[in-house]
Amino acid sequence: MEFEKITVPSVREAFVQAIEDKILSGELKVGDRLPPARQLCTDMGVSLTIVNAGMSELAAKGFVEIKPRHGTFVADYRMQGTTETMVAMMRFNGGDLNKRDARSFWESRTALDPLIVDSIMGRASDEQIAQLTPIIEKLRAEKDLPAFCVLITDYFQKIYELSDNSLMYLLYHSTVIPQRRLYAQYIQANGLDTTLHYLNSIYEGITSRDSERAKREMLAMLNIALEGPTAVV
Repeated sequence: MEFEKITVPSVREAFVQAIEDKILSGELKVGDRLPPARQLCTDMGVSLTIVNAGMSELAAKGFVEIKPRHGTFVADYRMQGTTETMVAMMRFNGGDLNKRDARSFWESRTALDPLIVDSIMGRASDEQIAQLTPIIEKLRAEKDLPAFCVLITDYFQKIYELSDNSLMYLLYHSTVIPQRRLYAQYIQANGLDTTLHYLNSIYEGITSRDSERAKREMLAMLNIALEGPTAVV
């Protein structure tokens, strides 16, 4: 029998999460001014160092805007956030994205994935495309859901890398953590076999340089998440 290590958030992490939760819940609204730092120290029982460091982190995530000599204000995190903002949103929702944000993700993939396939066809060599083979073989053998989700992100990350589009690869890589949870939802709704069927078909399309087949299977997989009978959004 194995036991997982218990981890406890640091005081700074707890402070940041407390402010995030007030913003994400709507208790603090866009434009609201936060109390002065010293008042937060008193109210929340933390040091000024913790408040200052926490506010800097919240600003980097797009949750607050610090205006010198005016104060700290709640920002529109949907407009100013980063991938860390998405992770915070998932934490607040118990590990999931809400339906609106999940739909936004899958819709974005329907636009990006066909572009990636076309880029691969024009730029990647057969030797480079062959780098997908060991990943798909691991996927075919894997039955553990968390491990399978890690492999799916490895699989599509490699596909994006093969496109030789550095911006698209960076975009995919920066969203790996929330994607794994989204894939878990997808598999729970549609099953491993259905998911693997599409991953195999995409692989066969790319390795045979049949771009239309690869794009068709990619879109079919995504459309299940958006509109299928077991849609996850």
